[in-house]
Amino acid sequence: MAQHLYNIDIERTLLSSLIFEPQLIEAHFHALTTNNLFFHASHQAIFRAILYLQNEDHPVEEGLINTYLTKNSENYEAELLQILTANPAASIQAYIQELTDLSEKRTLIGIVNEFSRDLQNESFTGNSVLSRTLEKLEDFQKTHRVTLLDMHDITTIQSEEAEFICKAWLPFPKKTVSMISAPGGSGKSWLVIQLMMHHAIENPHSKSFAWLSEDPTGLTAHRAQIIATSILRRELKEFTNKIVISNSPTVQVLEEQGRGININPYFNDLKKILAPYDLIILDPLIAFFGADENNNAHARKFMQLFTEWASRENKTIVFIHHSTKNTTQARGASAFTDAVRLVYEISYVTNKDGTPDETRSHLRKISLTKDNYGASKPLGGKQIVRQVFPEVKTDASVFMKDF
Repeated sequence: MAQHLYNIDIERTLLSSLIFEPQLIEAHFHALTTNNLFFHASHQAIFRAILYLQNEDHPVEEGLINTYLTKNSENYEAELLQILTANPAASIQAYIQELTDLSEKRTLIGIVNEFSRDLQNESFTGNSVLSRTLEKLEDFQKTHRVTLLDMHDITTIQSEEAEFICKAWLPFPKKTVSMISAPGGSGKSWLVIQLMMHHAIENPHSKSFAWLSEDPTGLTAHRAQIIATSILRRELKEFTNKIVISNSPTVQVLEEQGRGININPYFNDLKKILAPYDLIILDPLIAFFGADENNNAHARKFMQLFTEWASRENKTIVFIHHSTKNTTQARGASAFTDAVRLVYEISYVTNKDGTPDETRSHLRKISLTKDNYGASKPLGGKQIVRQVFPEVKTDASVFMKDF
């Protein structure tokens, strides 16, 4: 069959993604099983093995796949190795769509070829050939109809309100992505440390992770000690095994290639490593991006990956994003803020003339500038003041130099 009717590389990538991320099977089950996506017999057999293992709650891994194939008198060990060395994709929708298109073309060509053979068969009349062909096309339309969206009778849906973490202090919606935007030196690192502590206090069995790539871990630990004792009046050891931080070199999720972008395969590894954590904070956003900061298409692709991750695995993901110069508004492509469900902007508490109020330097004004899920209700408004630094009686500028 002509090469343009199948794509072995895409088939391998999709199978690799399903092996390394079996939960994708459930998320895309209908699309994966409705059409005959895989052209090669080896890929069809390996896909059947993956579905079997997933259905039986067995690990989807090389040894068990080979065992299943052997039991069915199929030996595709060499091809399975090729699949395992292919880079998995974080988002498989485009791969499924491409293979679906190719599968439909193969089916339609089969119908056309059968139509041609029937025309040459003297035992068939023109009307019977046409009737048989139309029947096959009608069956094709029924079985290959694309499901563009899930539709539900609204009266059958169980209603639910948005859920938040840290409702009493600074609410963030669960299962989605939020953003904190602020200029440098405004205290956002102090704020996120306190956010994790409040979350741990409210959810003793939950764990938080912050990738604070711009700060040494020792400095972050020093700040955490001060926040625990001076603001929260607790011992830092109370947060043992509840708060984990890193300042390792960041993983850039997108990689520019020519005029396009690819998803870094390490993104899958990152999701696996962070699976135990419910609250994930990444600082700064741009360090994880890897593409053109001002390109909306690149920004949408990046944010979609994290939105899907948060929704699928029930994560609360918070990006720390630098603001544009002399403002508190997020810099770069507008798609960054368009994609998140909540945005907080941090600024100094000021006097009436707009100058920073040095007597309240331990406080920060936090403005809720985007609120899709109704965080303003538990917050008590669109703008609040929260203590970020410990209050000191000495000159505020001296204190700030120490930290």
